[in-house]
Amino acid sequence: MTPAQPQTPLPTFNSVQMLELYMKGEHEKLSEQFITIFTYFHNTTYYALTPFEQFFLNCFIKNFLFIFTQPDFRVHDSHIAAYIRFNRVISNIVYLSSTKNTDAYLEVLRDQQSNFVKILTLYSARNTVQFDRKLFFDTNAELASLWYLIYSYIFYPGLLTKTSFDNLREHFQFKHPKLRIFSEIQEVYFGATYADGLGDRDIKGVVNLSMREVIANKATRIVNTPKRKKVAVFSACWFSTHSVYRNYYAYLKAIKDDYELIFFQLGRYNEQEKSLFKESHVIDIIDGLPDLSKLRENDFHIAYYPDIGMSPHSIFLANMRLAPIQICSPGHSVSTWGADIDYFITGIDVEEKVDPQQHYSERLVLLPGMGVIHNKPLYTVQGIKKNTSDFVINCPWTCQKVNYPFLQTLRKIIEGTKKQFKLRLFIGASSYRQNDHLPFARELIAILGEKNVELHHSLDYVNYMARMEGADLLIDSFHFGGCNTISDSLWLRLPTVTWEGTKWYNRIGSQMLRLIGLDECIATNEEEYLRIVLKMINDDRYRESIRQRVVSADLENTIYSTEEGKYFLNAFDQIVANHDQYRLETTDRKAIVIAEDSQASAVLQESAAKSKKSGKRK
Repeated sequence: MTPAQPQTPLPTFNSVQMLELYMKGEHEKLSEQFITIFTYFHNTTYYALTPFEQFFLNCFIKNFLFIFTQPDFRVHDSHIAAYIRFNRVISNIVYLSSTKNTDAYLEVLRDQQSNFVKILTLYSARNTVQFDRKLFFDTNAELASLWYLIYSYIFYPGLLTKTSFDNLREHFQFKHPKLRIFSEIQEVYFGATYADGLGDRDIKGVVNLSMREVIANKATRIVNTPKRKKVAVFSACWFSTHSVYRNYYAYLKAIKDDYELIFFQLGRYNEQEKSLFKESHVIDIIDGLPDLSKLRENDFHIAYYPDIGMSPHSIFLANMRLAPIQICSPGHSVSTWGADIDYFITGIDVEEKVDPQQHYSERLVLLPGMGVIHNKPLYTVQGIKKNTSDFVINCPWTCQKVNYPFLQTLRKIIEGTKKQFKLRLFIGASSYRQNDHLPFARELIAILGEKNVELHHSLDYVNYMARMEGADLLIDSFHFGGCNTISDSLWLRLPTVTWEGTKWYNRIGSQMLRLIGLDECIATNEEEYLRIVLKMINDDRYRESIRQRVVSADLENTIYSTEEGKYFLNAFDQIVANHDQYRLETTDRKAIVIAEDSQASAVLQESAAKSKKSGKRK
């Protein structure tokens, strides 16, 4: 695929003039020139570099780093925050230059006086040199918190190498009592999950605490006079091609006759689909915070969030008490780890059988089934065949799902076959920010080999599905697996392999395969994954037999059945009826299981409650 090049021309600079400004001590003017160029690369993403553009980068980076690390170069107070905010951009364009990283310049700065801001500007996850994060926070917690936030953003292109992967894991697990994140909260909240599935718990706690401090300082007061069964639905992703809408539309449709649904569109990212709602409103960000004018006085009984973490609005609002009952679903399929949410609704067939509650701070509510109902893809299968003799493997992963350990697995796949094949990566728009794309692409190709990689970005849904259709196989990512991408693959009747873990987000794809009788395509460790994938590649007859089983599978009554919508209604009814009781169960909280029959479910819950009371009396 040939990507479009930026339409905005490169800015200009003159090395001699820059040196003259430095020698004259006009450092503020010099910083303004640096910041102008950083702003350009912040706003303009390159998908290839011409020889001239490469020359430009090399010259600029050489000049910038030389001047910036001089002991007498001073950063004016008005530019401090700007320099730190450009940490990610600087890391990316330094990587694209011949310099590659700022290790040598950080060592130059290490023992200089007045080096704090300069280190925060140049120190990223790509560095092999190390600094003590605690010392940063002990020096200036506000600036260190800003640096922490921007450093974390490199997760999109930066999980591919061992150095950056290890650095980001360490970063997300770092704790300091003065760490606070008050702005640009979504990226760190969203991104922390992708490093290793462990560090998100800590940093989400920091973001939640920060948001509650903001709420307290703003003296935000919500007056709620609940009207029974009135539900406010908050989403930034309620449009037909988004995974959130595709997974939860049928659930909300199942309750709309029993509950009054009011929609709050979080931001204006896309035109939302509003057919299920009695009313709809837009919540914008004003002065860095969501506009609460439509929420300060409300009569909601339930606040429902399909996708906390997919927008900054959702994270802020999830830390407020807008209604007596607050519920979320796995739109971004991880716990909020401490937001003001009472219940997390998911599916018993996907979650681990033993103590799934351990993965959530919210009270887990387990529906029969998967916890999602997949809409049928908005694509008509065309019968498109691949246009290459290579063996083609679909990898619809987005950048953040591609990490160093998983890349080592992919290398073993390459080494395990004599067939020439392409890993066809569909990364969507995940690499368009702040020149993330080329560093990601170059690292990927360096590790897997250019002949083995085909990279696609920013395709619309129809073209994405058409390109997916012309392939031999789809393999799922790990540790963060796919959901709608697995649905798309099965819709196209492609053989599909998953790698099952311990979290909903790396178990949902496997459960979909189980529903259509393809347990043998599910791995639970790397050895199994390699065995299954390599058998699919090397054994044409076996792969064709799997394809035929997918072709003959009853997707209509399994993957795309809407029968389980009634369980979502049962869950809402049960939560409404028993919320006061559930609130008292503060210790030994076990997941609430929704039975397939609503009356049986109520009996189970009543029996459990009586058993618990009896146990206390004994």
